[in-house]
Amino acid sequence: MSFSWARAATALRKLVGEDAAKPWQEQHLDEGQRASLTWMAERLPQSGVVLADEVGTGKTRIACAMVHAVLDAGGRAAVVVPHGLMHQWIAESRKLCATSPAPKELTTFTEFLREVSPNEASWKDLSPRPDESEWWLISHGFRAPLVRSNSYVWRAALPAFVELHLASRSEREDGRTRIGKLQREIENARASWWGWNGMARIASEVAPRVRGRRDLRKRIEALPPLNVSSWNNDALLAQFGNGGDGRPLTEELLGLWLGEFDLLVIDEAHKSRGEVDAEDTALGAASGTVLARLVDALLKQPENGRRLCLTATPMELELSQWLDLLGRARSGLDQERGRQVVKRLHDAASRAAVAPDEGSRLDELCAAARDFTKTLASHVTRRRRDEDPLVTSFRKGAALPEGLPHPHRRLRRVQIGWTETVGQNSPWLDVLFAAECMSQSARGLTLKDTAEWPRAVRDAYTKLSAGHVSIDLSETSEPLRVPEPGVVDDHTRGKIARAAYWYRRLRDDRKRVLEGLPPVNGAELDPDAEHPRILAAVREIEGWTLRREKVLVFGVFLRPLRLLRDVLNVRHALRAADARRPIAHAVHTDAALLGIALRQLDRLRAEGVLTGRLSSGNGAEMRRALADSQKAYERLRDRVRRRAKKAVVAWRIDPLLLGGAPVDRELEGALEDHLVSFVLDDFLATTSESDEVTDERFEALTTEFVEERLRPLLGELGSEDVDEEQAVLRQESLRALLEDDDGRQSLHARLLQGATRWETRRYLQAAFNRPGASPWVLIAQSQVGREGLNLHESCRVVVQFHAEWNPAVLEQQIGRVDRKGSLWEQCAQTWLSDGANGEPPFVEVRQLVFEGTYDAFQWDRVMRRQHVFDASLFGSLLPADAWDRVPEGRLTELLAAAPAFRPPRAE
Repeated sequence: MSFSWARAATALRKLVGEDAAKPWQEQHLDEGQRASLTWMAERLPQSGVVLADEVGTGKTRIACAMVHAVLDAGGRAAVVVPHGLMHQWIAESRKLCATSPAPKELTTFTEFLREVSPNEASWKDLSPRPDESEWWLISHGFRAPLVRSNSYVWRAALPAFVELHLASRSEREDGRTRIGKLQREIENARASWWGWNGMARIASEVAPRVRGRRDLRKRIEALPPLNVSSWNNDALLAQFGNGGDGRPLTEELLGLWLGEFDLLVIDEAHKSRGEVDAEDTALGAASGTVLARLVDALLKQPENGRRLCLTATPMELELSQWLDLLGRARSGLDQERGRQVVKRLHDAASRAAVAPDEGSRLDELCAAARDFTKTLASHVTRRRRDEDPLVTSFRKGAALPEGLPHPHRRLRRVQIGWTETVGQNSPWLDVLFAAECMSQSARGLTLKDTAEWPRAVRDAYTKLSAGHVSIDLSETSEPLRVPEPGVVDDHTRGKIARAAYWYRRLRDDRKRVLEGLPPVNGAELDPDAEHPRILAAVREIEGWTLRREKVLVFGVFLRPLRLLRDVLNVRHALRAADARRPIAHAVHTDAALLGIALRQLDRLRAEGVLTGRLSSGNGAEMRRALADSQKAYERLRDRVRRRAKKAVVAWRIDPLLLGGAPVDRELEGALEDHLVSFVLDDFLATTSESDEVTDERFEALTTEFVEERLRPLLGELGSEDVDEEQAVLRQESLRALLEDDDGRQSLHARLLQGATRWETRRYLQAAFNRPGASPWVLIAQSQVGREGLNLHESCRVVVQFHAEWNPAVLEQQIGRVDRKGSLWEQCAQTWLSDGANGEPPFVEVRQLVFEGTYDAFQWDRVMRRQHVFDASLFGSLLPADAWDRVPEGRLTELLAAAPAFRPPRAE
């Protein structure tokens, strides 16, 4: 069956109709999702589109429905997605249609070759079939193999291998020629040469598609030949650098191998901004260059191919980014017309924000907004959270005004003051004051003026208030040198001299902080653990966790995030030891944690929260209390472990767990540790009276551990009909997870950082989503946790520990808990069902702002950008503090004129 978009549209309408006809309990799509799909059935046959639904509204399921419709019509689809989200796409596809075909997957090129090359059956199952209907999940990071001057030559061999297959039989059989020698090398290659053999397989499949392409054959012949005589291939490898044709040609050939895709779905499409001719580096990968090359240079589409771009933030820093995304989607929007309407809305929104009571400015704002909507409406669909029936009902029940972009959220600033936070006699006050004075002294200096400054000087005033104390500042004594007279003008030299003075003061005051800590035997005292930002965050977070609310924290700098985690865990342990409860954390044996405990003991006593064993006594008594509580936990572990051994042994025969692989005692021991922690986590959260876990509860928790933690992870690596090799792969994956994760200790606060493996992130996600169990606080580095992880099932509180420059980043962070099926939705439904009585539940957002510092400046700047962000994405044409100044008669008009791309719903 040949593919056509008319057939795909018919299949899509059929899917929508069948879903709508089911009882609502059996429906897989909500009304808004069905409306979006109906709109796409009209638009995609004409051009590509952008699906810009707000975070957490179910974009993935809409896209899966579109993929299913293309498959039903006999087409091919590729979904380009962040690596860590691939499992979620598979799960969403199965939920939508349990019988849908599984996707083929590409994460990295080398991983594909390493896994598939040695196995003929795997190659047949997992390699592309361009003439068949199929769909692929392709990682954002997938690309042609990187080639450098010292790379293995197989990485550059695809063009030469294709040339070999295009050569005549006589050329290949003549061992005296270059082609013949290459043929011999391929035939005699060892099985362990997975890269070489894999490239040869790909070339054999690509060559027939190149045969009629004279342009490609010329480019292949123009490359330096692959030398298998001397193996000196410097000239060939050099063609894969800047300006050479090696890499673009390899991408072209790989695109032919993968075949053309009728539908290309780009998830998190805002990350694809970038030019495909930019030099590919690690930084380029982060900024979108790799993704741009993937979708524009490597993946191929027929002339009538369509693109579906998914993003919750089609603009981030400026309105013109809408146009970048619409261009990536190949929407057909006239770019010049787009630039005009974007500029008009930006200018009108900025002017109206200054004087929202002036009628002429409001007239222009409304007209610009309507023009913006009219121009983009044929190419964009976007459902907003404030249009959700539950959010609307909540807003009305809570008697909140119209026009707010997120009426169900409550955002509050946590102001970190100077004196009230650290006390007038605290040495931290002098450190921060000196940093701010240094930054003021340096204002007006150019990058050229400060190029020779130590890194610690340049970083100090931007990072100290964020709780990040530079290693350079702590460990180097390099001064800030003032230029000799005449080297620079007197004005510049004076500025540098003043900055140098305050830098000396800063270092001296930092030394005072260090010297103010008394030495304690067996403990390491870290003054940064009492940074004002960390203390303020601890106070805010514990205000929620002590009410049994989980908290999600986002930050930028890793060191203060680690300290925040440690302080929270230590304070949790001290409270438990005070009440003589078991604790998982061995604080008393860790010098750094013990140092934090000694300092926090005094704070907790001053707060009046220690009323038991630790209400008095010295440091030695504190150590004994912590040790006793930890021993009590270990006794519980020993009793539970005896049962855990039997459970783990039973997993050996389960083909989706450990079955089929050789017995691995070390791995089984680690599994026992994790199962025991899982059981004790529940036990300690639900009881403080019994010292025994009942058989019934243990069995229930063991089942939950397998179904919610292990099977989802390992089930992706094979079906029930697996061989020993696949079973060993599952074991290796599980071992990597257990080595990376410290889940064998149920910690109160956990940290998610860049080095955390994807498997561990998903494991932590499952733990955080489990109500009433550890961790109660999940601290995530912003770049790692703000996208792709669904952390909404047991949490409605977000603390933004560090400022960001991009309002889209802040929105993505909040979107981790503000999603369909969230804890907030459950609370809101209960509140409304009870007659909207009492305090309404909100998604609670807290932003830590250190007043009078660079931190406050950064928060102020991002909030200014938030206005234009809200105007185009959230239907709020004016900033929140401007609505009170709008003439009463203009409010309805402003609300109606706000940009909205909601698809029409069926009557």
